Amino acid sequence: MQAFDSEHPSSPVLNMQTVSSPWPLHWPLPRHTEEADDELLLRLIHEGSETDSRQAMETLFLRHHHDVWRYVRSRVSSAADADEISSAVWLVVVEKIYDFVWTGIPIKSWLFSIAHRKIREFFNNPPSLSLETLAEQREEALHYIAAQLSLIGDSAAPVSPTIKKEADVLLHRLISGLSDVERKIITLIYFENLENATEVARRLGMNKNTIRVYHKRARDKLRACAELRSLFEGTA
Repeated sequence: MQAFDSEHPSSPVLNMQTVSSPWPLHWPLPRHTEEADDELLLRLIHEGSETDSRQAMETLFLRHHHDVWRYVRSRVSSAADADEISSAVWLVVVEKIYDFVWTGIPIKSWLFSIAHRKIREFFNNPPSLSLETLAEQREEALHYIAAQLSLIGDSAAPVSPTIKKEADVLLHRLISGLSDVERKIITLIYFENLENATEVARRLGMNKNTIRVYHKRARDKLRACAELRSLFEGTA
């Protein structure tokens, strides 16, 4: 992956709002901070007046934000992801800058170490799915449930583990509204894979014809619930 020369951080990265920071940036920056080296900037941040501290922090950001962004961008697939991670990096900087001790090592090394950690967190903890993706997954899970319950003509084709998990959670929630007997029958058939009424009847100590009646009643109730009913709207 690489950052292209035409790509730049988007404006939100340049206007971060934090509880502990007086940002967004104030222009123009004074020369004494604009020309200061990293050591002096840190001294101003730690020991200067509120104004000097803010201006030094802004200078530090302006001096290094693009390099940080390009470092992140070279390791992730999109500029939007780079924006998000870079913002997270600078939030850490704002929180930890007063604990930073100058040892002569360029401050950019510290920034890159934070960026490296945030990139690892990004890949280890993927961002939340978009609402559109979540809606699609929910629709697919409901379709899978309807197929499992033979409420639609399609067979319950294999689905991804994510969809299967979503379907199981939804089905458990849907059957919670059934009677005790109906819930047991649905659980045995669709979670324990008992394929015939005789086996279900044996497990529950009931007549197999009674099982068929309860099974149909349970399926009718599930078909009528709001979540599954949406699958049949507009169909004859």
